[in-house]
Amino acid sequence: MNYQIPLYIQLKNLIIQRIKDGEYLPGEKIPSEREMSSLYHINRMTVKHAINALIDEGYLFRVKNNGTFVTKKITNKILYLNDHSTGKSIGLGAFINKHGLTLKNTILEEGIIKDQTYIEKKLNLEHSEQIYALHRLRKIDNESIALEYCYLPFKYFDDIQDHDFSKASLYDYMKQKEHFPISFEQKLTIQKAFHPITKIMDISSDSYIYNLEYIGYDTSGNVVEFTTSYMPCDKAEYGFETFKSE
Repeated sequence: MNYQIPLYIQLKNLIIQRIKDGEYLPGEKIPSEREMSSLYHINRMTVKHAINALIDEGYLFRVKNNGTFVTKKITNKILYLNDHSTGKSIGLGAFINKHGLTLKNTILEEGIIKDQTYIEKKLNLEHSEQIYALHRLRKIDNESIALEYCYLPFKYFDDIQDHDFSKASLYDYMKQKEHFPISFEQKLTIQKAFHPITKIMDISSDSYIYNLEYIGYDTSGNVVEFTTSYMPCDKAEYGFETFKSE
């Protein structure tokens, strides 16, 4: 089945890409909600939703009676990890099972998408190549432990829609297809929980969450995964090791 990413997320990703491409510079005012509504032919509430999410994530800030601007420095960034060395990786499901707990997965959306420039660049794809999207909420004892937005290049996983990832392991499937991610580029941030994350995960708007973004590479160096994962800070703890090269 084909899945259409909500318009506000599409607009959010587009604005992020324009910031990264330098079209919207740090400290620069972006078009108004009215202008974006007219430019992209979408209603102002959708634009407002996208802008508010980007403010919550630290990409933008609003000045009363003046407009919305690109943040000069993303203040909610706590830690940046860039590990492109090979090594063993373990998914959340495997980690939870290893510790004797039961993980329940709820599929929120899944399907094939395309023409999403931001995600295409993350996956190193050509424009209009098909992407498999898997959005799922993961719980332990009926408490939300993670909200994952996962994207895979469909060309490597052409039968992926035949599988039920509310029960099956995504990484087991990727391993069977010989495109298992063995190395990662990772970015970890801590930020205040924002809508719609708070609603989906049923957590307080006063909560803080980990935002872990990672890109996975297989043994041939192909990008096989781009995932953004949100986890409540009171439910998880991250650690990492550094090594000095000889």
